[in-house]
Amino acid sequence: MDLRHLHYFIAVAEAGTFTGAAQHVHVAQSGISVHIKALERELGQQLFDRGPRAVRLTAAGAALLPHARAVMDALAAARESIDALTGLIRGHVAVGSVSPFSPHSIDLPEVLASFQRIHRGVDISLVEDTAAALKRRVSEGALDVAFTSLNDSTPAGVRTRELHNERVVAVVTPADPFAHRADLPLNFLGERPLIALPEGSGLRCQLDQTLARAGVRARIAFEAGSPDMLVRMVEKGLGVAVVPHSALSHNDRVVGVAVPELPLGRLGIIWRDGAASRATRAFVAHTTALAAQRPAAS
Repeated sequence: MDLRHLHYFIAVAEAGTFTGAAQHVHVAQSGISVHIKALERELGQQLFDRGPRAVRLTAAGAALLPHARAVMDALAAARESIDALTGLIRGHVAVGSVSPFSPHSIDLPEVLASFQRIHRGVDISLVEDTAAALKRRVSEGALDVAFTSLNDSTPAGVRTRELHNERVVAVVTPADPFAHRADLPLNFLGERPLIALPEGSGLRCQLDQTLARAGVRARIAFEAGSPDMLVRMVEKGLGVAVVPHSALSHNDRVVGVAVPELPLGRLGIIWRDGAASRATRAFVAHTTALAAQRPAAS
């Protein structure tokens, strides 16, 4: 069996389309199709149900996928063992990230650039997604590591390392009568139109869980994927936002007031336990070392 068959099979399964797989592995779509058809002929089974816009694994394809990944993981481990004889680290690290987080918490471009300066034999790719999706993709092996919000819902078999934590605040305008309070009770968030990150984000998950436990019913008036956008919406008088304190970034047009009942916002890196390549382990170690050099959050 041609190992490229398995490589491209995994790529199509993860991308959900032949076009997406071709872009990911930098091969023409026609070449991907040829390899998949050859693999199906060899196995005597159709591996994908081909729709007009996407493909879906058949029962045979779903059965093959974990074994294909195991084969490719074993091949990568064999290459690592050989490279270890010379101290060289090679390979590819597929990185995921929530979108976006403040550079005051983790300077992701610097993490990537400084890692590649040290490990020139390692290629890196980066995708953005929600916290929930990133945890699933790391657990399934579609990503090697991910920068994401940390909470108690980490999947089994996935390791975590906290890199940064900070206060989560309610953001109001300076003219708001509550702007000069030392802190606010949680039920304040149920009395105003709330501006929040979308469902699936780590901070939103923590917010929803905290409100539910306290019996506070909040009206989510607006959602946006960027803490900076949430702050700008507060500036326009659209409601109260809940964001990490670093998102204020010395902005004198809004005021952040502590809500003691909200948990700390925690950012970290996650990766599969027991399945990490040398390149992935080196990336985790490098990221952790850089995070330790940053000043602690206020």
